[in-house]
Amino acid sequence: MNKKYIPNILSISRIFLSLLLPLLFKIPLAFIALYLITGITDILDGFIARRYKWVSALGSKLDSIGDFVFYMVLITYLLLEQSDIVLKFLIPVIIIFMLKIGNIIVGLLKHKKLIMIHTIANKVTGFLVFTLPIMLILEQKYFMLITVITAFLSAIEELIILLQSSKGKVELNRKSIFSS
Repeated sequence: MNKKYIPNILSISRIFLSLLLPLLFKIPLAFIALYLITGITDILDGFIARRYKWVSALGSKLDSIGDFVFYMVLITYLLLEQSDIVLKFLIPVIIIFMLKIGNIIVGLLKHKKLIMIHTIANKVTGFLVFTLPIMLILEQKYFMLITVITAFLSAIEELIILLQSSKGKVELNRKSIFSS
């Protein structure tokens, strides 16, 4: 096996591990263990790809797909297992979800491919969303508000970048709307 495929293998494993998480919703310790392993694969794939310059268009797409699948499973977990706090934020969460779906549609229509931009705000959102179940278990209820605000702003930023980009030319690793 060629070592340069390690980041892609980690991204693919994150997709499969994410799909296993629902089986553990009612087993908190097992869920958290698999959840942390899934998160570690996300950190490692990007780190290894950048460190060894094994970055590829396929790797970027696999990472984005892995993120999307993980977020869908995470939203399902939050709705089923943390519904008391999540329901208080249901409308903003739906708006964010619709924005993210809208961003995918804009990318497909404008650029003819699946596009999810790896901005700093999207990465911060990813970290906050990743830590959300743990913070809610620790009863840090304010953390949901911080996460929702950050996710909304990052989705808007991604939409602005998509709309401002030239047809067929969008930088997937753009840091923010303030950089090019």
